[in-house]
Amino acid sequence: MSDTPFSYTFTEDELKSLIRFLRKKQNDLPQELYLLYSVLEKAIYDSMSVEEAEEFFL
Repeated sequence: MSDTPFSYTFTEDELKSLIRFLRKKQNDLPQELYLLYSVLEKAIYDSMSVEEAEEFFL
């Protein structure tokens, strides 16, 4: 693999869709993806109000 850093800016909709997908597959995630999942989940959670987060994560 190249030593060039990877960078991508997710749209809010992409991020929400990815997190929903990862949450559904959480028990099947390889250990190497768990940190990514945690960081993405925190990023979307931190961008929401309490009400939005409750609705999104329930």
